[in-house]
Amino acid sequence: MAQGYIQPSHENECLEDVGDEYFKDLLTRSLFQEVEQRDMFGDAMLCYKMHDLIHDLAQSVVKSDIIVLTDDVQTIPKRVHHVSLIRATNEVPKDLMDTPIRTLFMECFCDDHYITDRFISSLECLRVLKISFIQHKLPTSIAKLSDLRYLDLSHGSFENLPSAVTRLKHLQILKLNCCFKLKELPINMKKLINLRHLEIDECYGLTYPPGLGELTKLQTVTLFAVGSHSGECRATRNYWASNARGSEVRVANLGAKQYLEILTLNWRPGGEVQIKESEETLLVMESLRPHPNLKELFIESYAGVRFPNSMMNDGLNLLCPNLVKIRIWHCYRCKVLPPFGQLPSLKHLELCNLEAVEYMKDYPLSAKPLFPSLKTLHILDMPNLKGWGMREVAAEQTPSYPYLEDLSLMNISTERCSHLIAVSSSLKSLCVSRIKDLISLPEDLQHISTLQTLEIGDFSCMATLPDWIGLLTSLTKLTIIDCPKLASLPEEMRSLCNLQTLKINYCPYLSQRCQKEMGEDWPKISHIPQILIDKEWWDGL
Repeated sequence: MAQGYIQPSHENECLEDVGDEYFKDLLTRSLFQEVEQRDMFGDAMLCYKMHDLIHDLAQSVVKSDIIVLTDDVQTIPKRVHHVSLIRATNEVPKDLMDTPIRTLFMECFCDDHYITDRFISSLECLRVLKISFIQHKLPTSIAKLSDLRYLDLSHGSFENLPSAVTRLKHLQILKLNCCFKLKELPINMKKLINLRHLEIDECYGLTYPPGLGELTKLQTVTLFAVGSHSGECRATRNYWASNARGSEVRVANLGAKQYLEILTLNWRPGGEVQIKESEETLLVMESLRPHPNLKELFIESYAGVRFPNSMMNDGLNLLCPNLVKIRIWHCYRCKVLPPFGQLPSLKHLELCNLEAVEYMKDYPLSAKPLFPSLKTLHILDMPNLKGWGMREVAAEQTPSYPYLEDLSLMNISTERCSHLIAVSSSLKSLCVSRIKDLISLPEDLQHISTLQTLEIGDFSCMATLPDWIGLLTSLTKLTIIDCPKLASLPEEMRSLCNLQTLKINYCPYLSQRCQKEMGEDWPKISHIPQILIDKEWWDGL
């Protein structure tokens, strides 16, 4: 986008949407490949990489147009346009001066006296500039880069951003992530009339100037700590309110923001620690009523005993009809959850460290299933959970979780664990850990013929796996972690013909019995292609 390669076909078409279509087209032509990885929360994350052959072809086409400057590279081609500087030394090459480059990535620690006004002003053709780890300040000559569209100053140690930045009339993307010392943005930020994305993650001491609401093209604000002059952005896709006050967030008027897609409410310890329930926290929750277009809602460290009435009403499905993902963490005092089972579009629900929660509010009596679209359900550290309603609904009475594929359960009651597995007939992935008093896998698990991945861990009482594990014929991956009393594997392991990977860690008896070619249980698992025993990979027969 910064280089001008993305062109909309009509005036009202969003550049980001056009870029998505470009990328999808390249993906269908196999220029990129899908790769599944895990993010910092352990959630599956779809990533993309370029095949080595395509990468080599691209390099042969661009030739000297792109260069990566390392300590071994001494000369810079005159026709270079895109430069990435990755050096152990902190000196900026003099050959870069007055070079008509359009992209400069400086990924190394550069002393401020190398990032001079003369150096910056000599790069007048730049459209993309990334300078990591600036120690003190950005030169005011940045204002001379009139074509700059993308500016990334993340991980800098400066306290203020120079007002010269506001003269970058074409700037579309500004990244200031992890600038922990940054205290304020320039007062004339509203002059950045083309700004579309403002990323300021981990800048918790930052205060905001007035007039941000005039940036009508702004699509993303990754951290928007509601405060004295905030709450004015009109078109954000991502909104983060940290340690907010109800009187402040009412000004934000989130209900009018039709482009708001992600809303994060976070009461971090950086603010005043709330020990008693206060009307202020409830007021914040009541005031932050988003537009019905909201797709993702994250709530962390909320100190209230109850959720606001707007979330507890039976009309939650009308209030948030397009909500796809909910994550609620570390709300230690809440006892009853909103009726999330009503939400027609909800696909991902993560509940973690909700130690006081006992129920989800009653689901209205109807033939509609609970969680009609849910695919992922993670329930972690909720030991007092008694059910999804004040009256438990039997699985045969109300169909539940018709599309649930991924279920993770940790530190909940044995009864809850068994019930949730019993009503989840379409599972592909199941992770069960730290279920107190669980001595064997729940019986209903044997009927889930679709299960492909099973992980069990941290069971101090489990002594054996059931014989019926051989019925899980779709299983491709089995992980067993920290089950110290688990002494053997059943003969039925031989029936798992599709099992590709077996991992066993911190199970001393079982690890000994599964030693390659010597352990008593080795013949039961030798048909498995990949076997990991205590971090040592073995190949089956």
